[in-house]
Amino acid sequence: MSKLLLSILIVVLILTIALVIFDIVVIRLKKEKKLNYNNITCYISNNLIRINAFYFLLVFIIVWMTPLFIGIVGSFTSQYTFENNPGQLIPKDGFTFDNYINLFNKYDTDGTRLPVERWVLNSFLVSSAFTLFYLAIAGLAAYAFVFLNFKFRNILFGFIIATMVIPGVATLTPQLSNIANLKLARSLWALILPGLGGVGGLYLIRQFYLGIPKELIESARMDGISDIKIFIKIILPLAKSVFLVQGLFCFMGCWNDLLWPQIILGTADKSLWTLQVGIAYISSGKTANAIGISLSGSIFSAIPIIILYIFTQDKIIEGVSNTGVKG
Repeated sequence: MSKLLLSILIVVLILTIALVIFDIVVIRLKKEKKLNYNNITCYISNNLIRINAFYFLLVFIIVWMTPLFIGIVGSFTSQYTFENNPGQLIPKDGFTFDNYINLFNKYDTDGTRLPVERWVLNSFLVSSAFTLFYLAIAGLAAYAFVFLNFKFRNILFGFIIATMVIPGVATLTPQLSNIANLKLARSLWALILPGLGGVGGLYLIRQFYLGIPKELIESARMDGISDIKIFIKIILPLAKSVFLVQGLFCFMGCWNDLLWPQIILGTADKSLWTLQVGIAYISSGKTANAIGISLSGSIFSAIPIIILYIFTQDKIIEGVSNTGVKG
């Protein structure tokens, strides 16, 4: 596998040097007006920047996809190959689904079976609940900041945005104290409530709301429609793309979260763990020799996010491109 990575690096380096030389030659010939303008050279001359951009985008994709590709291949590689023939990209004994089967039949050091399917359910419940609650809170808060007039509105919003510079580590201890005082420690609610005050999604949704004509809201109010009905019947249909984008970000962030669940859930009851905490446990300590199972767990945990992205990628582009554009 190391030889493959070295070969990819050498090929990329050679192609990069060749592209730089090619750019220098084309620019020099174009400057000296010695370029023969047939169909091919004319296209190259007019699209030189696009060609370079495409090449570096291709290199970025290769660099980004290589670890993922190795992880996928490794998840179908037997533990015997990892122990006796490490570094093989294509295992001699072939590919196998044993790692995925063993992932759901993994036993702890004390002989008890690890509840992986419960971890998957916990992650799904926590991520879904957090996403729904956050969208409701952030959507209504953004509506207030854009369409309701109240004193110190801009100052309050500026103060909220300023809190984004505070690192999450600085608020870790206060959050632990709040959860302990609410007697929610060692519960899934402790994974949902602290993140509902996040500002990033509020800012994104507010910027999208700014593109909605205020005359539309004022007209609805003149017809006697309440703000709640305006939000449900007018704002939600118009802002469904940004809600979908932020919903994906919320679900992905909560699904992949590791530090906070590790701290708040501890090791007392493994049935409360999320999938990320369980995979981290399998990949550490006395179970660290199960490389194939660790890789299969990592790839399995990425499947829901990949599926969500596939079905929402067009809405992501639409929502991000429309954010902050006033209509």
